[in-house]
Amino acid sequence: MKKNTKIIIAIVAVLVVIAGVVAAILIINTKKDPLIGSWANGSYVYTFNEDKTCSYGYGSAGAMKCTYETNGDKISILYDGNTAPFETTYSINGNELNVIDSFGNDTIYTRK
Repeated sequence: MKKNTKIIIAIVAVLVVIAGVVAAILIINTKKDPLIGSWANGSYVYTFNEDKTCSYGYGSAGAMKCTYETNGDKISILYDGNTAPFETTYSINGNELNVIDSFGNDTIYTRK
């Protein structure tokens, strides 16, 4: 009987380890990109979605649709109707998104 108990304990221990590894993998794979969400600077709002679509709007004027790609601290945004993307550098610090605007100035957006 003791031999069977040891085998059962060993099997349970292995299953617990496997469950821990699976849980860790799921947690790592579900880590959300910190860029995802809406960011505002006054009435200007960027919204970045998980499917790499985005929008950029001003107040009630409506939003331009776009797609985006990131690579490290670089972002490339292609607005619908344009053939060349807007490419720039960005950083996220807590609830602040810092984007270099088309004039080379830092523009800070706050998470909504």
